[in-house]
Formats: sequence, structure tokens, C-alpha cells
Amino acid sequence: MKHLRWQAVIVALGLLLAVALLAGQSRTRTVTEEPVPGVGKYTEALIGAPRAINPLFAHFNPVDRDLARLIYSGLTKFDTYGRPTPDLANWYISEDLLTYTFILKPNAQWHDGQPLTTEDVAFTLNLLQDPLVPVPADVKQLWQTVTVAVTGTQTIAFTLPEPFAPFLDYTAFGILPKHALDGVNAAQLTQSQFNLQPVGSGPFRFSRWLAEGGQVTGLQLAAFGGYVGPKPGLAELEFRFYSDATSALAALKTGVVQGLSRVPTEQLPAAAEIPELNLYTTVEPKYTLIFLNQRDEALPFFKEKKVRQALVLGLNRSQMVSEILHGQALVANSPIPPSSWAYNLALPNPAFDPTTAAKLLDEAGWALPPDVVVGSPDYVRAKNEVTLAFTLTVPETALHQSVAEAVQANWAALGVQVEIAPVDPATLRSQYLEPRAYQALMADYSLAGTPDPDPYPLWHETQVESGQNYSGWADRIASQFLEQARITTDIATRARLYQNFQNRFADQVPAVLLYYPTYTYAVSSAINGVRVGPLTEPSDRFAGLPDWYTETRRVVVEQPSP
Repeated sequence: MKHLRWQAVIVALGLLLAVALLAGQSRTRTVTEEPVPGVGKYTEALIGAPRAINPLFAHFNPVDRDLARLIYSGLTKFDTYGRPTPDLANWYISEDLLTYTFILKPNAQWHDGQPLTTEDVAFTLNLLQDPLVPVPADVKQLWQTVTVAVTGTQTIAFTLPEPFAPFLDYTAFGILPKHALDGVNAAQLTQSQFNLQPVGSGPFRFSRWLAEGGQVTGLQLAAFGGYVGPKPGLAELEFRFYSDATSALAALKTGVVQGLSRVPTEQLPAAAEIPELNLYTTVEPKYTLIFLNQRDEALPFFKEKKVRQALVLGLNRSQMVSEILHGQALVANSPIPPSSWAYNLALPNPAFDPTTAAKLLDEAGWALPPDVVVGSPDYVRAKNEVTLAFTLTVPETALHQSVAEAVQANWAALGVQVEIAPVDPATLRSQYLEPRAYQALMADYSLAGTPDPDPYPLWHETQVESGQNYSGWADRIASQFLEQARITTDIATRARLYQNFQNRFADQVPAVLLYYPTYTYAVSSAINGVRVGPLTEPSDRFAGLPDWYTETRRVVVEQPSP
């Protein structure tokens, strides 16, 4: 017992010594700054004015799209690479890939406090399907083939007639509140007062209109605490409306606004000189290309792969981007833009190589006449009494005209004769593309608003006669990749199929891709946390709004020194 008492005394003394050592140990204080959520205000200049803040009509007007993006929410939304993610609902897909069942989040509610249910979803879909509601034709056509079944206040099922992997692209439409529009039919909806005092379920709610001298000059939105997604980092947003980029930039310089929705190329030098202004540039979801009409029997050379390859290699596209577009574009190498999850990062980008281009034309039998000076009218290749000459139809704009002239000069140096035919841009599709009434045609192809990259409508062989395959490219191998990608919902498998398609496209060159234009967004450095990633449309600049903040607080953390 005496021995045990001595052991207890030794243990107690050891504990006292340890406590004394810890009490005397120095401590390190670390001071950090962290954002204060739910406070602060951001004011942005929009070029244009709202017409109807309603997701069914927003595709007509960029300002309406920006505002609807913040006020409304859909069943799904998309990340910066166009991959579908939950917004108001989660979902699962049946084994036969025909039925998509959505389960609404239980706390979903409208800005006026009313619960959001599947009755609201069904109500919105009925409007989408109505012939009197002016929504895009492809959206209306798709939903008219879908069977809708409301199976509960939180669940709704959509059954397709056949597997269609891009279907989730069509479920991001903004949901409308049935209780706020009950009794308003499709014909009355376009003129409804609701479009000017919207009630949504998105991260921001309508607060009030701003007016000066009897004219509407802006609009205010307030953060909505009931939003089911990430809560906004700012308490308030204010938008000011301007008729043009010059007046919007002037408001930015004088501090009336803190951001500008789009900085045009000609305004970039002036914007770059504004102190404490950050410029964010990313690739737009569009590209400019030259369609080659392979169905025109008078143009046999467009059916030859080596000729098409030579036309690409003979273009100095980097110089066009640098000198004509002032660096505000990237050379294009795929019909799937770099902002997409399906873009093939390993795809080569053909450089300007007129020597190889000339060699390809020689190998294909398109010979230059002997003893003819480069640049002369007779400097044009021929084969079997057919000259390598055609007309290039272009939109009648200063930009497209300049690009066309550069294309004309590059191809003339190869012995390819091009005549430029400017036309009214409004007639380009109806009078030239759809009836295939052209030889070669320059166009801007936009993928805005359609995050799924599905190239089927533009390049599948079944679309040659009456669809959008305007080049008339009938390639069975490429079409098989597109068919398989449309009937699998596994995004990794689809990505591999689209990569294979892009490799085939690069090899066969059914059209001449020119460039992807860029988009520049301006925001004051007083707004922190701003990041602008790839866009599926310009309103995607708000995708990171939950991380934006204006105020920080000090946080002190004490830790024992080592």
C-alpha cells in the first residue's frame, strides 16, 4: 500500500508539471478576413430595356433573359460546362431511358410565400405547348411529344416516345406560379401585368422599378431568403438601362453603375483605362463558319476531301483574329465550343500552311495554268475544264465583309477564285440556307440557351434534305457517333462519342470553321468573389453570384505555438 501511494504522488506531480508547461506555452493569434453574406449592393448597366420579364418570352430580349435568370428557377440548371444539375428538383431516369421523374425539393416556395408544387410545373408546361405562346419551335415541338403525369404535389413524370439524351436541356425552363396567373389564357399572357411585376422562385425577387422624368430607368431586385439553392451573397441588385454601349460606359466611368453587362470590342481600350475596374473575358457559345454546299452539282470540288482540307490550311485565321477582331476571338477547330463538357481538348488546331494547302490541291489534280502571275485574274486552278471558283455569300456587315475579304485574299493566293456576295443578314437563313441556294456561305452559328452540345441537327445525314445540315455532309461514320450519343444518358460515354465525332469532323472538313468570338464583362473591384467561367449564354455570368460580396469581417483564431 505504501508503494502504491508513492506511485500516485509521482503521477500527480507529473500532471501538475504538464499543466504548468501548457499554461506557460505561448499562443499564436491569426487574423483573417471572411465575407459577410447577405449585405451589400451591386449596380449594373444593361444595354437595352425589358419588355416582358417572363421566362416564356425571355429568348426575344437579352435584358429579359438576364432578369429572368435571377428571378425564376427551373427544375434543372447547368454548371459552367453545360452539365445538368438540380435546381428546384432532383430526378431519376427509368431503365428504358424513356421516363424522367422529378422530385421537387420540399421547401420550394414562391417569392410571395406560397408553396411551389408540381401543379405549377404542369401549368407552365401547358403554356409551353400552347400554339399561341411564342416560344422557340423546337421547344414547343419537343414538349408536344412528351406525356406529363403529375403523381403528387412533389413528383412529376415525363415520358418520351424514344430515348433522347439531350432532354434535360429542355427542363431548365423557368417555372411560372399558377396561383398568380390563374384565369390568364395564353393569348392574354403577353400583355399581362404579371410580366412587369414578376413573381418567381429564384435567388432574387422583384423589388421595384426606378423612373426619372416619367421614364423607366432601372429596376431593383432583393435577395430571396427562401431560395432552395445557394443563398445570394449580396442583399440587393440594381440594373440601369441604357440605349447603347457608349452611354453605359459613361455611367461606369462616373460611378453611377459598378458593372457593364457587355463591353464591345471598340469600347475595350476605354474600359481598360477606368481605375479599379476588372475585365473578365471568356469564349461565347457560338462560332463563325463557312458552309460549303456539297449538294451543288456545279461545284464538284466541294465533294473532294483534299480540296476542303486545303481551304482550311490556306486560311490565316490567327491573323484575322488579331487584326480584324482585335484579338477578341479564338481560332475555331470544332463545331462543339470549348465551353462545353463535350469539347475535345486533344483536337489539333490546323495552322496556316499554304504550302501544304497547295500540295493537296496539286495532288487532287487542281492545277494552276502555266506562266500565270500570282494575283492576276487568270491565276485560278482548274480540272476537267472546271475552274476552282465559287461565290461566297456573306452577311452585309462591316465585320463579315472584312473577314470575307481576308478569306478571298488567302484563297486567291492558292489559285482559288472567290466572289463575295453581301446579303441582308435577316434573309440569310430563309432565302439562302434553308433552300440551299448558295455555293459557299459565311454565317454565325449560336448555341446560346442550349447547354447540351448535341450536333445532330446540323451534321447528321438525315438532316441534309430538309433539316439544318446545310452543307449536305452525308457521312455514315459521323452520323453513327451522333446517333449513339443521343440514346445514352451517361455523360462520360456521350463525351467519348462526341470526341470521336469531332475527330471525324476535323479529318473530313465538311465546313470551314473560322473563330469563336469572346465575351467581356466589366465589374468594379469593389465587388469581390467575381468569377466568370465558360458561358452557355451571357446571363451565365451570374452563375457565381452566391460568392459575390462587398464587406468582410475580421476573424481571430488562437492556436498554441508549436
